[in-house]
Amino acid sequence: MLHADQFCGRLESVIKDAPPEAQEEEELRLKVGQCRNLLARLQTAFDRDELNIGNVSVRGEFRQLVMAILWVSFRSRRTMDFKLFRMVVQIESGFTYLLIAALDR
Repeated sequence: MLHADQFCGRLESVIKDAPPEAQEEEELRLKVGQCRNLLARLQTAFDRDELNIGNVSVRGEFRQLVMAILWVSFRSRRTMDFKLFRMVVQIESGFTYLLIAALDR
């Protein structure tokens, strides 16, 4: 979740510095906002001690978060650098690892 939050923050600064293309910029801001909303819901689950990969709603929200981050990455591919893309890969691979590890239990 920390990487996802950092990704959103860095991407917001990249969007702000990029040349404005009104339609794409608004779509990116909307998707980043959705990512932040999902992060807030996951943080609420953590605060309630319900953040567990066995929880169906937590898995669903993590999946939505990863999908939103992948979408944002695709749409901002012209302005993303290698470090930011590597963050996306870490987020996705971390979630995949949690799912695989949960199946082994």
